Amino acid sequence: MRRVLLLVLMAFPCVLRAETSAATALHFLEQKVAGDPVDFVAWNQLGTRHLQLLRESGELAHLAKAAKAAEQSLLAVPAADNPGGLALLTRVQLASHRFGDARKSAEQLRALTPGKPLPLLLLADACLELGDYATAAKLVDELTGTDGDSVDTEARRSRLAWICGDRAAAQQHLASALEFAQALGSRSGENVAWCHVQLGELHFRQGDWPAAERHYGAALAARPGYWAAEEHVAELRGAQGQTPEAIALYEQILARTPRPELQQALGDLYQFSGNAADAAVWHERALASYMASVKAGDVHYLHHLSGFFAESQSKPAEALQWAKKDLALRQSISAYDALAWALYLDGQIPAAVEAVDRALATGTKDSHLLYHAGMIRMSAGDLSGGKAALQEALQVNPRYHTFHVHR
Repeated sequence: MRRVLLLVLMAFPCVLRAETSAATALHFLEQKVAGDPVDFVAWNQLGTRHLQLLRESGELAHLAKAAKAAEQSLLAVPAADNPGGLALLTRVQLASHRFGDARKSAEQLRALTPGKPLPLLLLADACLELGDYATAAKLVDELTGTDGDSVDTEARRSRLAWICGDRAAAQQHLASALEFAQALGSRSGENVAWCHVQLGELHFRQGDWPAAERHYGAALAARPGYWAAEEHVAELRGAQGQTPEAIALYEQILARTPRPELQQALGDLYQFSGNAADAAVWHERALASYMASVKAGDVHYLHHLSGFFAESQSKPAEALQWAKKDLALRQSISAYDALAWALYLDGQIPAAVEAVDRALATGTKDSHLLYHAGMIRMSAGDLSGGKAALQEALQVNPRYHTFHVHR
């Protein structure tokens, strides 16, 4: 951990320069649209900048600002003459978890800009979240045939491979994505860091903590202060039983990025370590933030709410309510898994079996999903099937029973 922190401190002047440059660009664009509200190009650039800042900082306020920029851009010039504004809107919809809307927007963008790669990528992302994996795979193949392989195509192939249970291919495709990102040099620090985080998480989900550690450290070397890498390090420390260090890391991240899923993660860590009082404090904060988001009309945290009530609060009926809402938005394996687990906890075993079978239909080899399948099948009287699923969960990740974040 000291090595990770040292890397961050050594690069701190670079972080300050980058932040100053980003703030200057943001201020310039804000002044530009204030002086000319129908400057759709500036609105598109402003929205893109806020989405970048959302990825880099995790601060959700940037998502709302990007959404406003997309709205203003398309009000100034309709999509037919403003494909950049439509592309921005699609990316905002994806980040906001409005995947059905994103699919429609991406299809419209594809029709407006035939032969361009971006609509295919955005449409593939929407299909991945909607559980339409066959279409997503075809779109990635189409993009590869037109544009060749890249960070974008290899990252999506990795996710598809994981969904289909090919863990080795998932790792190979991510390693290839990382090579493409590294070949771009200094222009691709964010992509390099992202690839390392994904590789680290893949190793973590298979119980290979040393490899996860190396990739998280490399991510922070490529992008010092990268919140996504830091929160994965915190998860790893919690799994390793280094609870005080994990707590300190979460608190540092939350001081800058008070996202509710991170508040829940810290609460879960306290709960896992037997500290019910502090767990309750952070769980209450997370729930208040989740519900404020829902009250504002957002759907970003429906999946998290299902996991929160299933695991953090042990309220099966409420977990089931949110799992059903999440499934209405997307029909991914993770959505079916959340529904299956909520049904199981609520005592609806036959329905849970049906849902978990849907979650496993692609052949995915996720240890926590397999654990859920094992418990559900044994409760349904399928002892041999349940035991087989539990054994497979242990084979996929011998450490699946340690602390982990509900993502």
